[in-house]
Parts: sequence; structure tokens; C-alpha cells
Amino acid sequence: MPSLTRRSLATLLTAALLGGLTPSSFAAPGALKIGVPVWVGWMPWWVAKEKGLFKRNGVAVELRNFAVQGDAVQALAGGKLDGASVATNDILTVNAGGPKASVVLLHDESAGADMLVTRGIDDPKKLKGQRIAVEVGGVSHFFLDKLLALQGLKESDVTVVNMTAADAGAAFASGAISAAVTWEPFGTQAVKAGGKRLLTSKDTPGAIVDVLGIRNDVLKKRPDQVRRLLKSWFDALDYVAQHEAEAFAIMAKASGVSVAEFEEMWHGVRIFTLADNRKALTPAGAFHATVDEMSTFMVAQKLLAKAVPPQGMVSADLLPAK
Repeated sequence: MPSLTRRSLATLLTAALLGGLTPSSFAAPGALKIGVPVWVGWMPWWVAKEKGLFKRNGVAVELRNFAVQGDAVQALAGGKLDGASVATNDILTVNAGGPKASVVLLHDESAGADMLVTRGIDDPKKLKGQRIAVEVGGVSHFFLDKLLALQGLKESDVTVVNMTAADAGAAFASGAISAAVTWEPFGTQAVKAGGKRLLTSKDTPGAIVDVLGIRNDVLKKRPDQVRRLLKSWFDALDYVAQHEAEAFAIMAKASGVSVAEFEEMWHGVRIFTLADNRKALTPAGAFHATVDEMSTFMVAQKLLAKAVPPQGMVSADLLPAK
């Protein structure tokens, strides 16, 4: 079965991304263990940690940094984490064999941070017949299909080359391939290597949504702690808004990039507010449609044996009152 990682980080960047952020090997007694792969939309967790917001809200939290998102997904599915910041497709994978985790928070929607980078192709209509590197089966594959559909094209109109993010980036930089689906910070690196952002997730609003998944047994036994965890997230967003320079420095360090690079990446995502969450996570909310669309895609790609419905897997019950 192909990898289902949301964003697999390039091997050469791993040491830099983990610099100064190696987690402790054990959690404080009773601490919620939350997996946080490196992605711009999840970096406010480190603001919550550095500014003592978990403690202020009366909850012990251990953030566990993952260089490869698939490892966090496996740890969540295997019960080694209480929760994890992942993508919609990751939660469907965790729940493929039955309900194990629920979405209790929407972090962000990619709004430019995922992209199709090209060299020598300046018109989307000219994608027909091109070789395009993408990680088959993951959300980038889903994203590519939606981009092609916007141009009146089908996947069969192009040649899909299955590559990991690291291999696709290297192939693009070397000139071996002229089109690749990637994400930040790799997108910026590809542009610096002579690439062009031909199409981005701005063109597919609502398609790529990142979430916080919490194991169902944790939700049942420790709902108050999860509620305090969510309050800490929104407090962190408030801190970012009120102390942008300091917060960006914290999040850039956690991402292994410069503050200037992080700021550019930050503008490529739309962070969901509390009001956004309340609206989207309701039974009639937009996120249910996102789950259904992703589930249908994964079944078609034989990544799921059957669709995983949003009913019973999505909850707004633990969101803070304000």
C-alpha cells in the first residue's frame, strides 16, 4: 500500500528541522502526548509550549516532534500518542479498520502552501502530456487530480511519476523532471532552483485541511484535559496575533527555517479560528464534505477498503466557549 503521509520531510533537512526540539523520552505523569510533525500550520503548538500556555490552562502536555508525518500517524493508531496534528487523509487511515480517533479541531487549510511547481511550463493547459512527480496515494495526489480537473484534464492526460518529497525535490532541482507537486518549505526551495508556482492550493479552497486527531479512549476518559488543550491552542493563536515577531521567531526555529522564510510560509495557510471551527465541525459543516470527498478518493485509489464516514468521527463538543 502506498505511503499516506501528508508531508514527508526531506531526509537532508531532518537534522536542521529537529535542531533544538528533540523531545524528552518520557512524558510527565498524566501528560497528554501530542505528535507534531513539522508543518507551518501546526507550529503554534510550540508557541503554547514556550509561553507556558498549557500550564496556564491547567493541562500537562508533551509535544513530540516527528520528522516524518507517517510515523506520527502510526504512533497515533498504535496508541503511543494521545493525539496528533495530521491531515484529513491520515485520520481516515487511522480509522480504516474501525473508529480509533476523532477530529476535535481544525488547524488550517492550505491556501498556497501546497503547489504544482514547473520549469518551462507557463500555461496550465500545457500540462497535458507532461511527466509530473507526486507521492501517489497521499493528499498531494488528491490535490493534483483536483488541479488537473480545473484545467479540463484527467490524470490519464499526464504521466504520474511516483516520488517521495525528497526525491521529487532533488529531481526537479537537477532538471530531471519539469513538474512536481510539493509543499512548503520545499516549494520555496524549488522556486529558488528555477521553478515557477504554476498552480497552488489557493486554486482548490477547502481541499487540504489539517486537523487534530485525539484517540477515542482518551476523549472518553480525559475530556476536560482535551478541552484545556484546545483552549491552549486558541490562546497560542491569540499570542501569535498580538506578538507576531516573537511568535514567528519561535515557530521559525521549530520549522528549521529563517523568520523571513517562515513568514512567507505562514501566508500560505489559512488558520481556522474558533468561529470557523464551530461552523465547520457541525454535522452540516463544510468539513463533513471534505471528509466524504477524501474518503471517496482513497477508496478509488484502493487506499481504503471502504469509505470512512464523518458521522461519529467529527466533534465540536470540546471546543472552548470563547
